[in-house]
Amino acid sequence: MLETNVLQSIIGTKETKIYPYIRKIDLMSSNSFILSAEEQIVLIDTGALDDQADHLIERIALMIEEKPRPVVIYLTHCHLDHCLQLSRFREFEDLGNILVAAQEKGAEAIEMQDAKLTLSDLLGKKLAGVSIDIRLLSDKDILKGGKQHVHPNGVEFTYFTKSIKIPHGSILNSQIVNLGKDDQLEIYHTPGHSPDSVCIRVGSLLFVGDLFFAPNPGVAGAYGWSQSDLLAAIQKVIFILEQNEKILLCCSGHGRAIDANTAWSTLRDMYQDVLSLSDLEDVTPKWAKNTAAYAEELMRELERLFTIIIGRLAYISHVLNELEEVNEANYWHSLIDAKQIDDLFSEFNWFVIELRDGKKLDWGLVHKAGQTIGKLDTIFENRKLGSILNQSLLKRVNRLLNDYAITYRGFRPTYYVTDVDINEVIKEILEFSRYKPYEDEAILEADNYEDYIWALRKRIAHVNIFDKINLEFEENQTLPLVRMDRERFNEALIDILERLISAGAKSIRITTFCNEGLIALQISITKSVHAILLGDMTMRFFERTLALCGGFIETYVSPEGLVVEIEFLPCTKF
Repeated sequence: MLETNVLQSIIGTKETKIYPYIRKIDLMSSNSFILSAEEQIVLIDTGALDDQADHLIERIALMIEEKPRPVVIYLTHCHLDHCLQLSRFREFEDLGNILVAAQEKGAEAIEMQDAKLTLSDLLGKKLAGVSIDIRLLSDKDILKGGKQHVHPNGVEFTYFTKSIKIPHGSILNSQIVNLGKDDQLEIYHTPGHSPDSVCIRVGSLLFVGDLFFAPNPGVAGAYGWSQSDLLAAIQKVIFILEQNEKILLCCSGHGRAIDANTAWSTLRDMYQDVLSLSDLEDVTPKWAKNTAAYAEELMRELERLFTIIIGRLAYISHVLNELEEVNEANYWHSLIDAKQIDDLFSEFNWFVIELRDGKKLDWGLVHKAGQTIGKLDTIFENRKLGSILNQSLLKRVNRLLNDYAITYRGFRPTYYVTDVDINEVIKEILEFSRYKPYEDEAILEADNYEDYIWALRKRIAHVNIFDKINLEFEENQTLPLVRMDRERFNEALIDILERLISAGAKSIRITTFCNEGLIALQISITKSVHAILLGDMTMRFFERTLALCGGFIETYVSPEGLVVEIEFLPCTKF
């Protein structure tokens, strides 16, 4: 494996050595790799950070001092995290006349300061216009083929262009650059992540840019991303690995290198993943802003639900301890790591604060939420919770986790609209409010210890806040069916009712009626608790939730108290 910040030999070359600058994976900057060859010093990707550029410039300066040679910067693609520091290298006189080589489409994007193709609009930084000296794999070179000589800024640069047909009908275009002592760079055009993406091989190393990250959420769907090109690129790199057994490592644009066998297996699996990525949302600054707002609302709701779950488990454990059932108490207390969950939400909330202070980006918050959701999903993957906690509560958590995972992936959350009798849905919820998942006699009549503990847990765990209120339903039996996602609406309405009760409502009346061609459900609360539901973020959460159900929500305060009104389209005119 490669050691970061250490000059080391490259297997399969005679003279070329590599100095890898490998960073932890993030959005803001890529890895960089310096190659010290006989006739050329190569830098693959400059990265985007000042301190990274300072370190690389210092190392290259030492190499030039040891043996003066031209310096050529090769870009795996034009995204800002890989090339923002180009201008810094050009300004540093001690490095001499630095050449920059990029695939033709990337070269044009950098020179034109294309905010979309370079992703500078998503990363919130402006790319300085830099002239590109060598346009790699241009249409003209591919058409002409063979050996060519150019002299950018008086430096001789020779390359050989070839095109071969590979299995599945793709054409693999590549260029070979001599580094001296029979060592070579071979550059392959592998668009997909971006139209200018290339892979670069030297000896046993294959530099793959962001190929492994191209299907990732929040990346797939970015400007210039192409599903068809990416599928072809994966086939091309699989072909390269299969035809070049001397390739031992694949060096990614982010994170550590992986061995060629693992890379091959990863690409095979990745191909199937990419096949599923049709009709993605476009990842734009507007998408990032809207998704970041959605993430903040959703994470706030998840924090509330996890607090309830942790509180109920703590209560169960406390009561069992009081009854001297210590082992059982410890078991239920250990089902969820409360500190880990608290840390995850604290980290996310701190990220939100930094976003508002201008220190973070919307795109960054989208990814932070994605990482947090993934960890919460792993923690929550405990089927035993379903044997003791309220199913409605657990379903809501799973729904939120799944909805964000789908949104983050670039799709819209799924919903299933059917023709529904709204009165029947409300009656189901009234039945739910009276449901008791235990029998009072089960504890005393248990035949053995296991049955006793099971019945005891059920009794302790059951918390029915609907017992605290007077819940009335006045139905209009002449209403037509409505179009809605019944399951989502059921969960949303229970959520609203529980919030109202927790806020102090003592009496709630639900009424259904026709309102100007729409079917309306009205929730009236005699005691005003409007502060709970009228908060901007809470209302946006319910607006999104009800929109996925097929409905619209509004709240207002009447002389009698708070009114929540939800409206649906009827299936037929009436």
